[in-house]
Amino acid sequence: MSDESRSWHWHEYSVGLGGEVARAGVRALIAFMIGLASAFGLIMIGGILAEEHLFNDPGLEHAIDDLSRMSAGNLMVFALIAWGAFALTCFLRELTTSRALVKAAAHGASRYEVPPPEQVASVTCEPAKHLTYFAWGTGGTAGLFGIIGLGMEIAEGSGNSQDLRLFWLLIAYAVLMALLGFAGPKWLTPAHERRQALIAANWNSSDEAAAWKRSFRGPGRSKLHGFTLADRFLYGATLLLVLGFVAMQASVSMRCGTVPGSGGRECDEVTYNSFIERLLAGGFVIFAVLLPLAAILAVVGVLLDWRQRSAERAELLEKLADPRAGRPDEALLAHHAQRRMHPLALIGAALSGIGLVFSLSAYMVGQGKGLGSEDVFARYSTASLIVMSISVGLFAAALLGNGIANVRGRDLRNALMRRWPTRPTWSAGGEGQVLRAKRGPALHAPRYVKVGRNARSN
Repeated sequence: MSDESRSWHWHEYSVGLGGEVARAGVRALIAFMIGLASAFGLIMIGGILAEEHLFNDPGLEHAIDDLSRMSAGNLMVFALIAWGAFALTCFLRELTTSRALVKAAAHGASRYEVPPPEQVASVTCEPAKHLTYFAWGTGGTAGLFGIIGLGMEIAEGSGNSQDLRLFWLLIAYAVLMALLGFAGPKWLTPAHERRQALIAANWNSSDEAAAWKRSFRGPGRSKLHGFTLADRFLYGATLLLVLGFVAMQASVSMRCGTVPGSGGRECDEVTYNSFIERLLAGGFVIFAVLLPLAAILAVVGVLLDWRQRSAERAELLEKLADPRAGRPDEALLAHHAQRRMHPLALIGAALSGIGLVFSLSAYMVGQGKGLGSEDVFARYSTASLIVMSISVGLFAAALLGNGIANVRGRDLRNALMRRWPTRPTWSAGGEGQVLRAKRGPALHAPRYVKVGRNARSN
């Protein structure tokens, strides 16, 4: 065994297909929820403009108001689903990590290859914490509405079968969520702690301390400021794409805001002041120009990012091959020594959240599921279905691409952690506590450590 292999260092262990899907899912869902937050902002802006009659067209204002109301309802549904999926994937990340490390220890994993802070954090954190919060939060709300509604139905004696069925379903959901909420501390936590004990038996506290000691020889993690040139191209492409669709939609809907009872086949032409008229007249031209320009910027951004990261990987591999090479730049190590989400995947997952909310809402309003305006949106039913499909595809591509990239980068991450380990960043927040695994050895110590209110690393 070489001297390097006999020195304590961090080593990222394989967590299997399920673990990789969970890790990619956590990051993709965070980006998806960012998209939902952006959709909420757009809903609020559109609703306020329509409510204040700033479009000077009652038909358009009514259509936007109907779309905003439907979008608000769909947004809450998507937010609830995303929260539940996020809680589940977080739990699966913890479960698959602890099981993978138990398996590695059982198969004789070297005590010199200590699990890295990211994996130790999953082993030592509160198991199913997010799942428990989701269960009590949604279950308590559903149970409250179910009990109140059922009580009102019984008191009034109306006997509406549909309402009674709904209230009983809410109560049944609350019971299931209560069981899930109790499962965390009663069953999941003891099992998680048993796995932690098996892992700790293979890597003792001195092994952990020795691996952490090497990370303190370097200057520590440096903060990454600003965006790379590739990032600017990718975010610029996203901005142009959004502006292009807004211009095209405005050109169509604002000119045809007042729709008579003609099944959506015709619309009355609406006129505005000269400046707005010029903008609307060029809506299709703006879209036709911005769409290919956004595509070009996106392609250039991807190529620049691929070229830059390939050059960085080549530089790191060259330094790794030279035993006398000095420590690389901290920002370079910070990027390649840990898992991260590619900007293109982040943008795609965020856009999928925005696209799903508005495309589904437009389709439902067009099918007569809203408060009106079906004549306005019925003509866009096919386009709405296409946008829904594209949005689902964007999320799937972000999930798959991020997962593949992180699996392929494991060997390089392990080589970098073996040669030049870098400490993780952390923030204590207002409680003044931080997960111990982010600051030092944690397998044989309490879960949290007191560091001071709003304290930060570096």
